[in-house]
Amino acid sequence: MPALDYIFHPRSIAIAGVSAKETPGFGGGGFVQSLQDIGFRGPIYLIHPTAPAIRGIKCYASLADVPDDVDYVISSVPARLVPQLLEDCIKKNVRVLHLFTAGFTETGDAERAKMEQTVVARAREAGIRLIGPNCMGLYVPAARLAMMQEQIPEAGPVGMVSQSGMNAGEFVRYAIPRGVRCSKVISFGNGADLKAADFFDYFADDAETEIIVAYLEGIQDGPRLARAVRKAGAAKPVVILKSGRTEAGTRAASSHTASLAGSLQIFDALCRQAGAIRVESLEELVDTAVAFQFVKRLAGPNIVVVGGGGGASVLAADDLDAAGLKLPALLPETQEALAKVTAEAGTSIRNPIDTTSLWLE
Repeated sequence: MPALDYIFHPRSIAIAGVSAKETPGFGGGGFVQSLQDIGFRGPIYLIHPTAPAIRGIKCYASLADVPDDVDYVISSVPARLVPQLLEDCIKKNVRVLHLFTAGFTETGDAERAKMEQTVVARAREAGIRLIGPNCMGLYVPAARLAMMQEQIPEAGPVGMVSQSGMNAGEFVRYAIPRGVRCSKVISFGNGADLKAADFFDYFADDAETEIIVAYLEGIQDGPRLARAVRKAGAAKPVVILKSGRTEAGTRAASSHTASLAGSLQIFDALCRQAGAIRVESLEELVDTAVAFQFVKRLAGPNIVVVGGGGGASVLAADDLDAAGLKLPALLPETQEALAKVTAEAGTSIRNPIDTTSLWLE
């Protein structure tokens, strides 16, 4: 069992910073609704200083007042309250603190960056792993964990590593109608403690994950990330969407998750060495996940294109060749057989096969 497996299978969850309003909202209340909707099997404890109950769940004034053990805490409190919440987690023997809370290094403020470093150091000293800050956390269908509403409990082979919670949620939203099912999805935000490399390492060894997809904004600890991606790529397909490809994107990544985008050429080389596929959009990330989940692995690189027009066939040939695939000419006997059922004019029978003359008859 991979070392981080306990993170994805908490037996109980506490949420600090839930609004007393009935509207679930985007913050702590959103996590409450998501966990209720997907049917989390363990107890959910809400931390609120005054409310007796929210969404039918009893509230406690502090984490210390919760009478039972808590494995996993979701923080939706302001950043200035996180150090005290961490101390409460330490006293409660919490194993994982998920910081949905933002307002740390990504702000560009030196004092807030220092506070993030202090929180990480204290958590490591106490043996608590941090997810985030500034992230949506986990979607684990088999464990009935959800980060957003309308995430289904049906599990599948695709694991996702994402610096963006919104892009993780959008991947799931686009992929589900296409038949893609996820084993585990992790949104890790700033990656102050657990980073992309940790999750690539985890998914490489995770028996429930057969395909790994990722959205990365920056490179943290480049040599370690390279080793982790190579390890994952040697075990199963890896598909990566890397943002921060332009100056504007680099600036946006820095303010979003405090990420240094790094050289795209170096990242491309890393992907080639690891056998990872780099895609250019969220839609292409979904398409590639669909292909890996449902399309049988090819025995070799040779492809035949059957097209309905010369121009479309030429474009297909260009794209396939650029992807490293080959379009060999058909065997003479195959071309002879095709020649008997196609018109000489307006038809190509070499490869690509242009069938325009057939459907014009």
